[in-house]
Amino acid sequence: MTIHHPGSGQDGGPAESSLARTPSTQPGPSTQPGHDPAALAEERNEMAGVLGTPLTRALRLGVLLALLVGLGVWKGLPIVIVILAIVLMIFLHELGHYLAARWSGMKVTEFFIGFGPRIWSFRRGETEYGIKAIPAGAYVKIPGMTSLEDVDPADEARSYRQAPFHNRLAVAVAGSTMHFLVAFLLLIVQFAFIGHPDGDRWQIGSISPGSAAQAAGLHEGDRLVRFDGRTVEDYDSFRSLIGGHDPGTVDVVIDRDGQEMTVPVTLSQRARVIGTVGEDLDLVDNGSELVVGSMRVDGQVARSGLRPGERVVAVAGRPVDSADGVVDAIGSGGSAVDGGTFTVTTETADGVRNDHQVDLGSAIDTTAPTAFLGIGSEPIIVTDGLPTAVASSVTEFGRYVGATVAGTGRVLWPPNIVGFLADTATGSEPRDTVSTPTPAAQSQSPAEERPVSIVGIVLFGSEMTAESWSNLIGLLIGLNIMLGVLNLIPLLPFDGGHVAIAVYEKAQEMRRRQTRRYLADVSHLLPVAYGVVMVLGLLFVAAMYLDVTQGVSL
Repeated sequence: MTIHHPGSGQDGGPAESSLARTPSTQPGPSTQPGHDPAALAEERNEMAGVLGTPLTRALRLGVLLALLVGLGVWKGLPIVIVILAIVLMIFLHELGHYLAARWSGMKVTEFFIGFGPRIWSFRRGETEYGIKAIPAGAYVKIPGMTSLEDVDPADEARSYRQAPFHNRLAVAVAGSTMHFLVAFLLLIVQFAFIGHPDGDRWQIGSISPGSAAQAAGLHEGDRLVRFDGRTVEDYDSFRSLIGGHDPGTVDVVIDRDGQEMTVPVTLSQRARVIGTVGEDLDLVDNGSELVVGSMRVDGQVARSGLRPGERVVAVAGRPVDSADGVVDAIGSGGSAVDGGTFTVTTETADGVRNDHQVDLGSAIDTTAPTAFLGIGSEPIIVTDGLPTAVASSVTEFGRYVGATVAGTGRVLWPPNIVGFLADTATGSEPRDTVSTPTPAAQSQSPAEERPVSIVGIVLFGSEMTAESWSNLIGLLIGLNIMLGVLNLIPLLPFDGGHVAIAVYEKAQEMRRRQTRRYLADVSHLLPVAYGVVMVLGLLFVAAMYLDVTQGVSL
């Protein structure tokens, strides 16, 4: 999962980068106004015109707040909470740069959330703080981030490039450090106060409408102990047991509120219509009728108007009343359907029929009918004492970082980037075949194999937050670690690019055994920096297109 964060560098990223200035290997006199009183007065007047009156600034801020309120009314409170949480996360990243710069004695001239035209700002001392119109990141402006930037001679001594190596390094890594610190603290909160899964222990978290589990009276919160005389351990072992079982009546032993109960269950049958969008249509044969099974909220199936539990009487124009009938209606390899769009006809209790167009991509197929109980798993949640929570957080933090580094490497591997952009441009699907589906392929989502934009993160995060507010904590842990890792990539405009330059300059000073500051000629890095920005921009646009058109499942 990947987000392009253009405001990750102290210089404001590509939108306000100092990389595009006239090349110069050493700082020289500046043409900016410095000690000239007339020039200073003109600059103050200019600034006043940009910022506007207090009333104007208040009105602009009011419009921004009104837009947030309107979004909450339109899409619900969770999406506003997710947006504000991400904005806070970006703010904390830049706050890390800001605090490190102030601690190092550097001059900070701007601290803004967003890019583009100013919406609202104020000045305290030598720094202007505020909000800009495009919520694509944030930045802290420090003079002299590279040797290319013209700096007022009065500010040169306090510029980034003139600071000692350890100070430059501290400022460059401060943003990622803040992300890692926030993620670690959230992990402690999760382990100590919200709770975490207790190993492989699980309980019934959902029951599919019209399924055998619903007919047998199983409840959410019941814990499955034995299935047809065999002990059930984790959820995967249960799926293996029922996957190889024939339809019929079996005894299921459950633990309900600490008391074991034996419940006879007549298993349903399920057939899946699978496509190329990472989502399937579940159809459940409960012995008396064929009904729609569980589905993803706001997914492709839900958009067709189908609802869980509805009775199905026809698929692809052919009458069906069983799971086997679904397989016959779709045909081998989807041969009875042109492409991946087909019609599902449902019937209400009073005999009214409705047709629903289901779009599962470019091609479809079916799985063979299998025994089906109709339960979803939910981990049993426990909390730890604070010392245990801290120790667990250390372990989990390391696991998160390792997985994020590996995932980021796969996504940004040049052949994968080229393939992703080519597939998006040509409309190719992430899965190019559905003829022999496997359980792993059936559960696979395009979002697991492709970058995800900030739009997709917000949409997915709001959906998860609507289910449970604790999900927001898990989302923010993953996002903070991902952004912390991403920003340490040793290329401009990432923070890691400034780290690499600082290390290179220090190595040159040591090699030459000189105490005078060595300034790298960053002009040699401009083609690479512009290339990185271009690639990230293309990835962002392509990912956003897929997030909007296909949805996100992480």
